[in-house]
Amino acid sequence: MSTADKGAVERGGAIEAFSSPEDAQARAQYIESVTKSMPTLAEYDYVHGSVLVRVSHYLMPKQAAEYEAAANGLRK
Repeated sequence: MSTADKGAVERGGAIEAFSSPEDAQARAQYIESVTKSMPTLAEYDYVHGSVLVRVSHYLMPKQAAEYEAAANGLRK
């Protein structure tokens, strides 16, 4: 069982919706800047329009790519 808080990305993932694609991209860039120096917080992040899909780093790259493909299938 994970010791992470309920809703933590490391438990699987999260989907965040924003009012604009620029806001979603800014959030993704912020997360990248914070996690860059903290590998234990790393995650896969995929922006599609105004949606940010965040996926746990515990997934293998191939598994995370399936989430990216699903994000690419979202309607704008």
